[in-house]
Amino acid sequence: MAKERPLKIEIPKPADERPAWSRVGIIGAAGFVLGIAWPKATGVKVGPNVPGDLRPQAEATAQPSAAPTAAPAAPPTAAPTAAPEAPQNKQTVAVGPGKITRCWDKKSKKLTDCGELQVDNIALPKLKDLAACPSAVGLAGKLTVAIDIDFDKKEVNVTKPKKEKTSIPSSTVTGIVQCAARSFANLPLEEVPHKYKHYTLQYGLTFTPPGKSPEEAAGDKDGAGGEDAVGSTTSETGAEGTATVIQDTGLVRKEPKDGEVVARLVRGTQVKIVGRRNEWYKIEASGKTGWIYRGAIGL
Repeated sequence: MAKERPLKIEIPKPADERPAWSRVGIIGAAGFVLGIAWPKATGVKVGPNVPGDLRPQAEATAQPSAAPTAAPAAPPTAAPTAAPEAPQNKQTVAVGPGKITRCWDKKSKKLTDCGELQVDNIALPKLKDLAACPSAVGLAGKLTVAIDIDFDKKEVNVTKPKKEKTSIPSSTVTGIVQCAARSFANLPLEEVPHKYKHYTLQYGLTFTPPGKSPEEAAGDKDGAGGEDAVGSTTSETGAEGTATVIQDTGLVRKEPKDGEVVARLVRGTQVKIVGRRNEWYKIEASGKTGWIYRGAIGL
């Protein structure tokens, strides 16, 4: 009978239950090679394929975005051309050159050379204001008005020339003449230098309705029709001569009284006189032309 071996029980030590870290490291490295490095190296795809309809979007997302490109420069645009002047949206009146058809001192004696009458500066604004006359609303056409001036009685009478032919209805002409008569009733005749006691003037008017340019309006733009001229109207009278500035500084203006100052002349400057408007003289000096008050040149 064999002899039985005694039962031996071994109790493991705490140190024997710890894993061998070297063995764990080897297993982890092998897993990395098999799961990640080897598929990339061999081109093997691990996992399901991207569906065909989403593949372009997936590839575009996977690729790095390219640097933004600059937008193409806009072609240079040509400089805007000036638009033609739009017609004015209001009634207008263009006034032609005025002419003197008659002048006299005695009723029975008509002169054949009346010279000039300095009246445009106060007559033209009143004639242009006829655009606001109720009879002129929407009117297109030409009309000549006659203005009789009596300097002795300080009276002004506005009429339609007898020889004038116009396509404007007579009732409209009457209304316009009445508007002009009211406007000229207070004409400051004391400001008008004159040689004779009586004058008859004529002005040609061209009426332009709203929405049309003056070129579209019918009418005589060259002046008044009717009788022949024996003189002309003007905003200044002719004058000749020379003068000397007697003030410390003589102001030369673009227009009399309130005009822009275009030159300052020192005392002793010689000036050439080329025109006159009441108490203002039109002069030429130092390459400038303008108006100077008579007191500045001792006149």
